[in-house]
Amino acid sequence: MSFRKIISEAEKAEREVAELCSSLIQFNSAHPEGRTVECVDFIRKYFDENGIESEIHAKTVEKPNIVAKIPGESEHKILWVGHLDVVPEGKPEFWKYPPYSGKITDDGCIHGRGSSDMKGACAAAMVSARILNDLKKPKPNPVEFWFTADEEIGGGDGALWLSQEGRFKGEVCLIGDGNGGGRAYPSIDLGCKGGARTTLIAKGKTAHGSTPFLGENAIERLIKAIPAVEKISDYRLELPRELDRAIEESVRFLIKTQDMTPDQKKAAKRAFRYPTVSCTLISGGVKINVVPDYAEAQFDIRLTPGSKPMKVKEEIERLVKASGINGVEVSVNAGETAGYYESPTSTFALQLASTIRKVTRKKPTFKILTGGTDAISIKKYTGIPCLGYGTSLTAQAHQPNEYVTVENLVLGVKVYSIFPLIYKP
Repeated sequence: MSFRKIISEAEKAEREVAELCSSLIQFNSAHPEGRTVECVDFIRKYFDENGIESEIHAKTVEKPNIVAKIPGESEHKILWVGHLDVVPEGKPEFWKYPPYSGKITDDGCIHGRGSSDMKGACAAAMVSARILNDLKKPKPNPVEFWFTADEEIGGGDGALWLSQEGRFKGEVCLIGDGNGGGRAYPSIDLGCKGGARTTLIAKGKTAHGSTPFLGENAIERLIKAIPAVEKISDYRLELPRELDRAIEESVRFLIKTQDMTPDQKKAAKRAFRYPTVSCTLISGGVKINVVPDYAEAQFDIRLTPGSKPMKVKEEIERLVKASGINGVEVSVNAGETAGYYESPTSTFALQLASTIRKVTRKKPTFKILTGGTDAISIKKYTGIPCLGYGTSLTAQAHQPNEYVTVENLVLGVKVYSIFPLIYKP
């Protein structure tokens, strides 16, 4: 099947991919349950109807994973990996359409929780599997399309488990998660940020709320100490020079695709050279009339891949100690590496870029994701190189009124179908 034929088949599948996306959205796979069994049953039926070999791999009955196996003549197997679980929908009144309606509107959009993150890309991969399976011999490189559970909570029943168990076997892996920029700003994710999750603990002395001077308020100590941790945002990271261009492009992509205030643009320009810090959880106290003797705050601290997390850990500890606040301690969960990245000059990166350029007629940029994907687990436990190209829209993941465009899904079908035809190591 020629390049033009693939393009034609993908464009003919516009209605098909939209309806598949809509159907997947209608299966509630939100956490904390994170059930994927209904999605997997639906996907398996689609593959059976189209003569596509598939297997189910499950650590937990309610959270199965499914893989479609497309045979090929070469020994260079390509993996595609995407996830079926979604984050909770939040308050229904914030949604224009019901969050699990999968509403398809006349303006070419599919609405609902998971449309952008990332059931739209999963629908595109399903159609790509069908198109590739229908190829006449000689077939290209073999492809496995994996649809997994638990990405939103670390992949314990999904990609993390599959990686640790050795179920992923391939030469390269294309991650369908993330924002590929659509036709306007095509891009490839070279890697993902990692984290240094931090807990700040304050201890005090209990007293009756009417005599606070007899106690030592842990919450007050915590509030005073929080700025000490936040100062890590001024610590310049040591980063590999080969990522200089990708970091510049990542900043440009953020600014071009988001409606930002001047202060937000200023922060975006620092988001890769310096740690980002979010104090996301605070807890303390047991009753309104009791002076608290314990309080804690948790921080989501993100680090660009290639940085040195242990040095960041040491600096956070130094900052808290230097604050001189009594009764405060800090715990930093950091490893030797943060996230992962691939070289922008690898054969894999250059050939994926060539594929996207053929489809969009624009040269894609290389960028680093601010968040994480299953690629981190896959790279860590299997060593398989991972690059990302997703169909998500900017600022849609995890938001109320989440939606995706049919145009982006068709682009996904094209990229996921064409890349296995042109890939040569």
